[in-house]
Amino acid sequence: MTNKTGYILGLISAIIYVIIIYGFSTNRLSDFLASLLGALLIPAIVAGLISLFSKNNFGKIFAITCVIIHVISGLGNSLA
Repeated sequence: MTNKTGYILGLISAIIYVIIIYGFSTNRLSDFLASLLGALLIPAIVAGLISLFSKNNFGKIFAITCVIIHVISGLGNSLA
């Protein structure tokens, strides 16, 4: 997986997460973009910390952490 593919996969994962969790109740584009930025912030921090200690590319780690964190938080929101 290249960096570009990892970034695209992470972005698609965040878009799906925001649409599933918040639905289409985000009436404004600014609300959607703020939720999307929030959904990408934590996986980016985790991927940055992991990539500091490993020699793998950041995009691959970012994609994996995005998918894992969004699935776990989606399950947590649906069970609550």
